[in-house]
Amino acid sequence: MSNETWCIAGGENGADRRLADALLRGGSTVAIVGRDVAPFALLVDDYADAIMPVELTATTPQALAELRESIELNIGEVTHFGVLLGELGQGTAEQVAERLLGKLRVAGASDAARVDERADRWPADAQLILVREVAAESGAADQLAENADIEQRIRLAAERSNLPVPAVHVRDLEELIRGASVVAPR
Repeated sequence: MSNETWCIAGGENGADRRLADALLRGGSTVAIVGRDVAPFALLVDDYADAIMPVELTATTPQALAELRESIELNIGEVTHFGVLLGELGQGTAEQVAERLLGKLRVAGASDAARVDERADRWPADAQLILVREVAAESGAADQLAENADIEQRIRLAAERSNLPVPAVHVRDLEELIRGASVVAPR
């Protein structure tokens, strides 16, 4: 039985539902955030209190603070944030890292006055899991190396820019669905 509490956001073509189902089968508790939570009704039927679908209608600091509070009150402190990257996760390690860093820079610039608030918003020891859907023809060893390269590029850029970034892991969707560890051996 797992003692992990996941918050999953993003996803296309049912990827978020597939990941949530796999995590729930493994014993995790899951909050799944999206604009439309109707597709998760069957998961609620199957897993009852272990899943919390949350409809996100706004992304203001107030709305995100309320989201966090609601998740913590209902299912506990989040240990893993799973962000399904969709198209952001496609391409070479350099392309993916550059797009992700661009998103971080924009978020950092627009919220520069709230850096301290942002750092306190979620548990400091929670892990950020960036989930890629990769092409089937890619080799497993190549994907592991590429994911490690993306992680390293994000860490280095965060260090240089002093962005508060949690432990970042890049994983393939199918790898997580098969039950692979979030912290893969390198």
